[in-house]
Amino acid sequence: MGKTSTQVKQKYLNKTYSQIAIRLPKELVAQWEEKLEKDGIGKAEFLRNAIQDYLSKP
Repeated sequence: MGKTSTQVKQKYLNKTYSQIAIRLPKELVAQWEEKLEKDGIGKAEFLRNAIQDYLSKP
């Protein structure tokens, strides 16, 4: 039997991307999420931009 589209997508995601996880104080996360929402920025977008900015510095 063939793979379901969910399985195919998961295989692609596992091959293409890495996941990171961090533990932060709840209050800090709440403030961050509130600011992100106000600015119309997603969490992944914010983190991706922060990492790219960091890597572009000498």
